[in-house]
Amino acid sequence: MHLLLGVKIEFNSYLINLALKGINRLNPHCPKQALPITPAILVRFHESLDCSKPLDVCFWCLFLFAFFLLARKSNLVLENKSDKSGKYLLKSDIRFHGEVLVVSFRWTKTLQFGERLLQIPLVKSNSVLCPVSAYMKLINLVPGSPDSPLFSFTKSKAITYSMYQNKLKSLISDIGLNPSDYSSHSFRRGGTTLAFRAGVPSELIQLQGDWRSDVYKKYLAFSLTDKVQVANMMDKFIVSEI
Repeated sequence: MHLLLGVKIEFNSYLINLALKGINRLNPHCPKQALPITPAILVRFHESLDCSKPLDVCFWCLFLFAFFLLARKSNLVLENKSDKSGKYLLKSDIRFHGEVLVVSFRWTKTLQFGERLLQIPLVKSNSVLCPVSAYMKLINLVPGSPDSPLFSFTKSKAITYSMYQNKLKSLISDIGLNPSDYSSHSFRRGGTTLAFRAGVPSELIQLQGDWRSDVYKKYLAFSLTDKVQVANMMDKFIVSEI
């Protein structure tokens, strides 16, 4: 605050840092990470949704985009009904390049001044978790102008942050899981974990999720079985060495 106000700093910053470290030691805080959404959970979501209703079709497409694009909620939906920021996806941001669906982000957490365009592809699959099929169903069921929000369920209504979060919590509860363990960030974490387990190179995961560093590794979720593999591999190597 002193620096922002142009005021001279006359205290010992080294002592201040020592004091802050002491406070952290006396008041340890372990942040709680939201659990990742898995493909199995997505399938159960699909079974719980009524895909004859525009709103549920819209939510389904949103969930798949969030998962496969490793996208933050601010890049996908409106913050509130009056949001005119343009940070969220518009219908014009989605284009086909051959059979590949290309999603263009004009704004992200690391892209705030329009200095570049982040383009992420989605491909069609035969799985129920196909984001391209979900997108086609949405635009056929809820057409709109190019400058309207992508995740609109009527001509004048679109999904907001709170609607996104509330629907996720409701579905999590419906399938017998604890809603407090999940948030909209669970899609980003789940997609990142799936990409890693699928053997996607780290550089591409970093690009897909729009991370500037390898901080994406914090999003990876490993089961006890995964960790046991580390111990087993170490044990086998030791045996071969002695």
